[in-house]
Amino acid sequence: MQSSTLVSLAALTGIATLLVLVALRSAPRAADQHAQLAHAKANALMLLGMMGCALVLSLVMPPGLFADGLRTTSEAAIVGGLADWFAVSALFRPLPVPIIGRDTDVIARKKDEIGDQLAAFVQDKFLDVDSLAALMRRHDLAAALGGWLSQEQNTRRLGGFLVKCVAGSLHLVEEERVQQLLKDAARTLLANADLSRSAGEVLDTLTANGRHQQLLDQLIARLLRLLAAQRTRDAIAYKIVLWLRTEHYRKQLVLPTEWLGEKGSELVARQLGRYLEEVRTDPAHSLRVAFDLHAAQLIARLKTDPVMHEKSEQIKAYLLNDDDLGRYASQLWRTVSEWIHRNVESEDSPLHRKLVAAGSWLGRELAGDADLRRTLNDQLEAAARSAAPDFSAYLTSHIRDTVRQWDAREMASQIELSIGPQLQKIRVNGTLVGGAIGLVLFAAGETVRRLSS
Repeated sequence: MQSSTLVSLAALTGIATLLVLVALRSAPRAADQHAQLAHAKANALMLLGMMGCALVLSLVMPPGLFADGLRTTSEAAIVGGLADWFAVSALFRPLPVPIIGRDTDVIARKKDEIGDQLAAFVQDKFLDVDSLAALMRRHDLAAALGGWLSQEQNTRRLGGFLVKCVAGSLHLVEEERVQQLLKDAARTLLANADLSRSAGEVLDTLTANGRHQQLLDQLIARLLRLLAAQRTRDAIAYKIVLWLRTEHYRKQLVLPTEWLGEKGSELVARQLGRYLEEVRTDPAHSLRVAFDLHAAQLIARLKTDPVMHEKSEQIKAYLLNDDDLGRYASQLWRTVSEWIHRNVESEDSPLHRKLVAAGSWLGRELAGDADLRRTLNDQLEAAARSAAPDFSAYLTSHIRDTVRQWDAREMASQIELSIGPQLQKIRVNGTLVGGAIGLVLFAAGETVRRLSS
């Protein structure tokens, strides 16, 4: 009778072991996190229950080496499984255990500290200036952008996105309250502006370090090209002939009018070109000096002359109060708005095609110009270095404040749903490792005992 009982218990133990192994290998494939967590907990509990059955079996078996080994192994497995159950459970909920129970419910109790440490970790390891700069250098953002824009489907997608952004901005601006806000802001800005002094400041900046002389050089170069063109000389000759025919009608009857026009044109072009060439090559030419003087006088008048200030105030009053100008601005805006609305509806619209073409051109330029890519990468890295501290401070503050606003119990529950199935494997491993250690210790003890005897 005792033998049949032992066989039955052994069979039950084997069946239980087989069921546990099958359960461990067949996790649910459903995306339900609650089901996955429940399944993982059931696996760990079933294995712990199997170790309990093994312990009961070892107690009812006849004394012997196998019974003692099974008892030691199952006891160690139960201890390991219970210890890991306590460790895992202590993360997510309070456990009514004397003395050490106050250290349980770790996530809920330490929610704010977790948020602070997470924010600090992100700031130190991901958003520090050197890490961002190294990341940008490693991935060559300019080359990646050029390659992305070189593909037509990407440029079309980008064009569509930009068009939608324009349309969205347009809808926002067309809101009556937003339009009124913009009008009020523009009127307030214009009303408080000193147009005369502002114009003087702008001209002062534009003429600093002789930049206006460079503008004069460009104008002279353009005039020289115009004088060298045959159509310009023909136009001058025509004006001379026309002048002779209208102002000196009798003289032109006896003079070679066409010849005078041609020669006069050559003379005017040659002498004017010679004068302009002198101005271009002589930094101290009287024309340049006069240009400097008149520019300085104009800037001074714009800044300090009451007459100029009064004229600027009259212009400002006209811009603020003229009804005709206001109606014209409104009509112009409606025309532009209607044009944009017509062009945002179709991918074949001129606006969309222009944006796609601009994206393709930028992609080709980046792909074919290594210096341009290098310059763009340098500028991006400099921008990242400049913006990283402020962005890092903002993002880490956002992480910290967001975590502080979470409900502690809800946070613990969500974390358990996310990583709980993996943590339950710790319970399984703890049970198995505890049993293996118990078996090794039992075997070692038996070996020492037998050797010593």
